[in-house]
Amino acid sequence: MRLVFTFTSLAALTLFAQPVQADTLSASASNRNDSVTRFCLAGFQAAFQAARKVPPDGMGAYTCNCFVEQVNKGSSIQGATDICRQLATTKYRL
Repeated sequence: MRLVFTFTSLAALTLFAQPVQADTLSASASNRNDSVTRFCLAGFQAAFQAARKVPPDGMGAYTCNCFVEQVNKGSSIQGATDICRQLATTKYRL
């Protein structure tokens, strides 16, 4: 069975451009990354639960860290999902 990860809740995390200090920007980016990671892990866990499978240890963290990195590099949500799904599938031999 193929697992499908969806991250539709990320639209709520859109940031609007505002003048901020560098330390505020860093904290804001960190908070955003943490929020995205939580949404990602929730979607990841839900996908495995729906498939009635148990993911390998560390796969959720690996996949979601990859996702955050890809989005921060400018990938679309779908692009980041596709890239990280493939990398995780290969790494964890699924």
